[in-house]
Amino acid sequence: MSDAVVRALAVFDGMRAELTVSGRIRLLSGRAHVSRLLSNARSMRLPVSWPVDEILAAAATVARAELETTGKSVAYVRPMALGARLTGLAQPYSLAIAAFAQDEAEPAPVRVQLSALRRPAPDALPAQVKAVANYQLSRLARLAARAAGFDDALLLNAQGRLAEAAGAAVLVERAGRVLTPPSWEGCLPSITVDVIERIAGEIGVPFVRDPVTLADLWSADGVALAGTLADVVEVTRIDDLDVPVGPLLGDLGHHYREAMAGGKYAGLLDFEEL
Repeated sequence: MSDAVVRALAVFDGMRAELTVSGRIRLLSGRAHVSRLLSNARSMRLPVSWPVDEILAAAATVARAELETTGKSVAYVRPMALGARLTGLAQPYSLAIAAFAQDEAEPAPVRVQLSALRRPAPDALPAQVKAVANYQLSRLARLAARAAGFDDALLLNAQGRLAEAAGAAVLVERAGRVLTPPSWEGCLPSITVDVIERIAGEIGVPFVRDPVTLADLWSADGVALAGTLADVVEVTRIDDLDVPVGPLLGDLGHHYREAMAGGKYAGLLDFEEL
C-alpha cells in the first residue's frame, strides 16, 4: 500500500564515493547531489527534512561499510527518498541509502540506438526531476537497445531533438566546440556535465548548452556520454552510423579522470571528505 510502490513516489540521486589512503570517505560533488535530491523531493511533495550534512554523513557511513566489506576503493552511493503512506507511521516518507562497489577500469566505448520512445513534454512529469517514475522510460529504451545489439539508447524530446541517454547526459563535438542539450530540452540537469564544463573552460574548449538536432548528431565529430556511473565514455556508433573519435571529448575525458585522481584540475571538482 506504500505510495512508493503503488504510485512510484520516490526520488533518488547517485554519487561517487572513494576510500582515500588516509581512511576517509571522499564524495564527489556530494553536496550538489544531496541538494538535488532534496529539491526533487520537494517537487514530488515528499517533505524530507534531514539536513544535507546528516545525509552526507550517512552516505559516507554506508560507503565505508561497502568498501571495507568488498576490499574495493570506489563505490556508487544511492540515497533514495520514498513515499510511505501507511497506517501507523510517524512520518509519510523514509530515506534509504545503498552503496555498490565499482571497478575502476576506464569505461569502454559504447554503441547506441536512437530510441523510438520520447521524453514527455515538459507539462507532463518533468524530466528535470530525478524521479523513479521517469526511469521506466529509460529502462524500456535500454532494454530495446540491448535486444537489438546496442549498449545503450539515446532519447529524443517531444520535438525530435536530443534529450539524453537512458541514464546519462550526452556531449556532442561538432565544428570545434562541445554541445550539450540544456535542461529545458528534456534532460536531467547533470552535475557531471557542470564539472566537465568547468574543465572545458580551463583548457580552452568552447562548451555550449544548445538544442541538438538529429542533423547535429549525424554530422558530429564525436559523441560521448557523461554521468556519475558513465564517467565520460565515447560513443562509436549511433544506429547504422559510425561516429568518429572526437579529439576535444577525448581531452575532456582524460582531464576529468585525471582530476578525480587528484591531478591538475582536481581543484575544479567539489569533494566532501568524511
